Amino acid sequence: MNLVTSKKMLAAETKAVERGATFAGLMERAGTESARIIYENFCKDKRNVLIISGKGKNGGDGFVISRRLTELGCNTLVLLPCGKPIDEISLNNLNMLDEGIIYETDDYANLIKYSDVIVDCLFGTGFKGSLDEKCAALAKAVNSSGKTVVSIDIPSGAVCDTAEITGEVIEADMTIAISALKPIHIMKPACRVCGKVVAADIGIEDEDFESGDGIPFFTLTDDGIKDMLPFRPTVSNKGTFGNALCICGSKNMPGAAKIAAQGAMKSGAGLVTLAFPDAAYNAIAPAVTEQVMLPCRSDSSGTFSAKAANSLIEKADKCSSVLIGCGIGVNDDTEELAEKIIESAKIPLVIDADALNCISVNVGILKEAKAPVIVTPHPGEMSRLTGKSVSDILADPDETALEFSKKYSCITVLKGANTAVSDGTKIYINPTGNSGLAKGGSGDLLSGIMVSLLAQGMEPFEAACAAVYIHGGCADFTSRLLSERGMTVSDIIACLPSYLKKFE
Repeated sequence: MNLVTSKKMLAAETKAVERGATFAGLMERAGTESARIIYENFCKDKRNVLIISGKGKNGGDGFVISRRLTELGCNTLVLLPCGKPIDEISLNNLNMLDEGIIYETDDYANLIKYSDVIVDCLFGTGFKGSLDEKCAALAKAVNSSGKTVVSIDIPSGAVCDTAEITGEVIEADMTIAISALKPIHIMKPACRVCGKVVAADIGIEDEDFESGDGIPFFTLTDDGIKDMLPFRPTVSNKGTFGNALCICGSKNMPGAAKIAAQGAMKSGAGLVTLAFPDAAYNAIAPAVTEQVMLPCRSDSSGTFSAKAANSLIEKADKCSSVLIGCGIGVNDDTEELAEKIIESAKIPLVIDADALNCISVNVGILKEAKAPVIVTPHPGEMSRLTGKSVSDILADPDETALEFSKKYSCITVLKGANTAVSDGTKIYINPTGNSGLAKGGSGDLLSGIMVSLLAQGMEPFEAACAAVYIHGGCADFTSRLLSERGMTVSDIIACLPSYLKKFE
């Protein structure tokens, strides 16, 4: 499912006009279609509608909505808290209304009290920053009213392309996305105030979006994941579904190895081989009942010895995919080991956690890889890889992932509340997940799922996107059974088979 930024939306509208549409016609279609959706969902037995319109084109949509709902038998009032529109098309639509216009008032309470439905057309996709004092007070009054609230395109007070909320914001029961979904509709935190999202077709064609400048953004749904996951033939054996090699763990961090290996096994790999330092044998062996164990030579600190590299490279040649990094520690031995694996692996490779920290002193080693590479940094790890501050990364994670993928010819999974995945030409924004994932071990589980999907034959970019979706989706599933606060990574692993059943 494609996502459209505000800039891309404007380019698509301009292209549609070049094809013969008009901006006035697009506004008429947007308002008419929005009115139909509002009426069919909320107004068959609720007739009093308050429409809050701003000074821009979003306000113009509100004037069309008022006219169309009136024609359908509703009683509408239009409130203009910011004054008359500055846009000529919007002003023309305002002048078409005969009555029911309130230009300015501080008495929001009575207007809201006698309304059944409130339609928010205050600000559109171009909004940045925070609501001013007057609009913030209006948003508070709307939110505390208990009335049905419908926002047109975006809830006013939230930022379209970054999903930021820096002050008061109108909390919608439904948001009508004009023509296409925008980042705000699936990205946190703003997606939480969108309510149910419904798209309104205003006649802009796919070719209009394709012609616009900018990197393609998209997201996935359950149906999309179901279509992506590899077919599992009835006549099969463990070799059919691949062998995932996980090079993980150390004496002090055995749990990372166990979590990654369990995630790989429970997400469908035919075989999972867990390679770990032999110093961690007593901690890891009791938990590894279904995976193949491959204890390797340790160094004096209980991490992998660099001398284990040759045997691991030999093993990787017999496997379908490889993961390195979860809990391996950072020292001279693991730095040498990580570089040798990256240089030598001939199968798709996931690089996570400590392996990313190991190569941060020589990130150019990624360009030496012979096989497809997926890196899975959180913002702190990305900061070490790029030299950018964490705050700069968080301010524009999508662009950061895109730039890193372009520079190092890899797939970047930049983890966060809305994990971004890029191959350097497009960006996937993940809609799943919750605060229950903000616990140690979550990243290890994600990497285990990812290496498993690679082993099963998925293309690397699709495997990365699907793994991120499944990881977050299973966390959402688990939180409904338990709680975001109390759930653990082990709980998510236990729920993974039940969650995956929905894709069969």
